[in-house]
Amino acid sequence: MNSKDLLQNFVLSESFIKLFESTKGILFFVKDKQCKLITGNDLLINHLGFSSKEEIKGKTDFQIFSQELAERYFEDDLEVMRTGKAKENIVEVFPNYLGVLSWFVTCKIPLFDVNGEIAGLCGILQSYDNSNSYVRPLKEIAPALEYIKENYMKKVSNEFLAELCKLSVRQFENRFKEIFKITPHKYLIKLKILKACDILLTENSPIIDVALDLGFYDQSAFTAHFKRQIGITPHQYIKKHS
Repeated sequence: MNSKDLLQNFVLSESFIKLFESTKGILFFVKDKQCKLITGNDLLINHLGFSSKEEIKGKTDFQIFSQELAERYFEDDLEVMRTGKAKENIVEVFPNYLGVLSWFVTCKIPLFDVNGEIAGLCGILQSYDNSNSYVRPLKEIAPALEYIKENYMKKVSNEFLAELCKLSVRQFENRFKEIFKITPHKYLIKLKILKACDILLTENSPIIDVALDLGFYDQSAFTAHFKRQIGITPHQYIKKHS
């Protein structure tokens, strides 16, 4: 029996899956060494918009998520399997099948075969509402996160966000950096660019319209931020993935 068969027999066992089916608020997944999904719990299946575990089997993140998000998830997967070490407390955006953005705390661990070789990985995701990790700082800035999620296309100040959380500006900025490792302003820009990547590949909108709809001053400012985040211009991004 090869390592892939061993992995599949292990994760598909009824008792193993039931462990995560009965855990409230947990999205669970298993991937093989090629970063292809093997299985997941019902909550993950529903979150992704599928109707059964069989539908996700063999799929990669690139077949489910936007290019930019898939690349980030893929890089984390490769790091876990390359180093053989877990990645914990990854705070990231994980959209559902409708494209609704939500913040989750993710943990990924490597899986080994009987010979001690890497055979794949598994992971869990918890929404910040249910997560024990960072629970205090996340709860404190939750009103700001909810506002950003619904209004990322608008310009918003740290003063306004801090007021929503009933914190001083300094307290808010410190809490935010503690979790996301960057400032609120930079995170908001990253979120805008993330949404732009999806729009550019799924809608036939002029780049200037995308820029203005997402709250950028003009196309030049949008292009500069886009290139800083993605490494290429919006036009090059469209051409690369068309």
